[in-house]
Amino acid sequence: MKKFIFTAAILLIGVTAFAQSGKKLNEGTLVYAVEWNLPEQMAAMASNFPTELKVHFKGDSASLKAESAIYSSTNITNLSKEYERMLLDIPMMNKKLSVIFTPADQERIAVNMPDLVLTAGTETKTVAGYNALKYDVTEKKSNQNSSAWFTKDVEVTQNPLTRFYNKSYGFPVEFTTYMNGLSVKATLKEVKEGTVPAGSFSASKDYEEITFDQLMQMQGGR
Repeated sequence: MKKFIFTAAILLIGVTAFAQSGKKLNEGTLVYAVEWNLPEQMAAMASNFPTELKVHFKGDSASLKAESAIYSSTNITNLSKEYERMLLDIPMMNKKLSVIFTPADQERIAVNMPDLVLTAGTETKTVAGYNALKYDVTEKKSNQNSSAWFTKDVEVTQNPLTRFYNKSYGFPVEFTTYMNGLSVKATLKEVKEGTVPAGSFSASKDYEEITFDQLMQMQGGR
């Protein structure tokens, strides 16, 4: 169980650059519906994975929180500062952990980033009220195929779910994200423009600071 918790928590770790064109939103909240593509050995854990994720954003900062019955994790990024932090709250272990990823950590993570090739199509549809264009996507390392839909109606700072897609395509509103051999389909449900909760991009004092290596050791040394 402990290994599962830490593995699930780090699925959303990673860094890349992102920008957009269209109406720029400076602060607000994104709500995504998510479907996890789990291997057979993790199928019994499916109910522990969230089906909805929220992202708070302000300026260049974004904060993704994933909650389940046994843990919650928050992934905080600021691309202009090449900053990334993971907060992990595990009540059953009485643990609240914080990891700030160093440049060396980010380089190690980047090695496992997907290698995506996108081909524009002609099909369009509306997702969360935005006009979107379909792209065919191939992940070259695993040879996985998927579809992604992008809009240029709105500009939102990159977040931990959209990190893998280049700014030139627009803002992804329905897409697949990848990490540690798993894929997750994310569909934008709602965009709420407005003030985000205080403390969305920081850790409270009750979090224990650990290193990325310590986090890896806790989840089995992967």
